[in-house]
Amino acid sequence: MILKPSAVLGALLCLPIVQASAGSVTMQDMQVVGRAISFVEGPKRQPVALVVVFDRAAPASVREMEAVLEVLRQGAEVGGRSFRAVAVEQTQLGATRPGDAVFSTTGVDQRLLLTFVRQSGMPCFTLDTEQVREGACTVAIRSRPSVNISFSSRNASAAGVSFATAFIMMVREL
Repeated sequence: MILKPSAVLGALLCLPIVQASAGSVTMQDMQVVGRAISFVEGPKRQPVALVVVFDRAAPASVREMEAVLEVLRQGAEVGGRSFRAVAVEQTQLGATRPGDAVFSTTGVDQRLLLTFVRQSGMPCFTLDTEQVREGACTVAIRSRPSVNISFSSRNASAAGVSFATAFIMMVREL
């Protein structure tokens, strides 16, 4: 099947907006992450194992982690794939088994995260564009007021992660 970038982007823009009960993460944010994960090249597992990294010392990071877990507890399913999220405090990354993707919350130490994503080969998603521009994450997403996806080919390459060409064509390179 050939996916037209305009059709995929259009589908992303039509996702319903559902607010999370805590923090600033919404169901729509996680749906955009789920759609982006579907463009990662390689085997697809069910459910998608999402490692949610947070900094216990940063209240905003803890709130964002809690919001991600709450949204995903509501039964997030994207493209017929469900999610299983595991919260991991940043200092425990070395003891964490890799999953399918990482979601990095606000304030996570980018050096610790960089080491983890390079060793695990997982793409890293975040709501914080600076974590893509200056850190370890591969993709930053925002779903409000409209869907905005930023991508770092440098960070993807460092983690050994490849995305489908259709995805790269419809996102903004940082």
